[in-house]
Amino acid sequence: MSKGFFKNTKNAKVNRFLLFLLLATIFWVLTKFSREFTSTMTAKINYENIPETAALSENNTRYITFDLAANGFEILFYKFKKPTVTVPVGKYYTKEKGGFKISKNELLRMVSSNFNRNLDIKNLSVDELNVHLDPIVLKKVRVIAKTAITFKNGFKPLDSIKIVPDSITISGPSGSLKNMKTIETELISLKEVEKNISETVKVVSPGSEIVSIKPNKVKVELVVAEFSQGQYTFPVEVVNLPPDMNIKMVPESVTITFDVSVNDFSTISKENFRLVCDYSQSNKDENFMLPFLEKKPQNIYNVVFEPKKIDFFILK
Repeated sequence: MSKGFFKNTKNAKVNRFLLFLLLATIFWVLTKFSREFTSTMTAKINYENIPETAALSENNTRYITFDLAANGFEILFYKFKKPTVTVPVGKYYTKEKGGFKISKNELLRMVSSNFNRNLDIKNLSVDELNVHLDPIVLKKVRVIAKTAITFKNGFKPLDSIKIVPDSITISGPSGSLKNMKTIETELISLKEVEKNISETVKVVSPGSEIVSIKPNKVKVELVVAEFSQGQYTFPVEVVNLPPDMNIKMVPESVTITFDVSVNDFSTISKENFRLVCDYSQSNKDENFMLPFLEKKPQNIYNVVFEPKKIDFFILK
């Protein structure tokens, strides 16, 4: 006999074996899954038709579990096709009560509606479903601009960010709004800024429980200017020194540096400043005083003193 004949005969035996194995497997699966099993299932609760005057409280039940007795095929099917419980809130809710209960029998009927035939459902995880709702209320909250802004070298903001309007009205369940005092805008991301900023941005809802935001947009403004640095040196002037006391200060002068916008630089002069040390506020144990500006222009920023303290010696 030829080698091809033996090869064909061997392949035929292998194919027959695989066929019988497949049939046996199918028969086993059919036999096994035709039997009745009991499996724990999880159903998601969907709350629908919620009245406009109320909102679901955060502590409502979102899932329930139960035992389902069915054949293996049905168990497998419902493991993939997740059962749900639809609760028509508007059917049960009354404003006077602020909530309602669904009995175990009614809940069992809702669960059973997921299945094509009367299957044995038992051991519900709750004896009854308590549904809590909060009345919708209005609350005024402050708006905070969420920013990521960098400025071109030499440029700085002249003041803090201005938001128009700086407060808005939100509505939602009273429980959710109780501790809410502020609300943020969308992120304003700008780089190398050298001009005034004026952006209209949306206000971001902090959670799905918020029903409305009015207005839902605000204007964010920031005045930006180019800055230069100024510097003056002043003799130290002591105030509140007892009339019968003489002191020597080390050093006797202080240099201040400050930032001022280029546009305002020409308006600044040494006469706009008065630098003093207050003896009544001095550190008597270590004999030093802290200099401060009793008088200064309003349009200067980032004032730095050098030195930051003045030592003194009492002369006998």
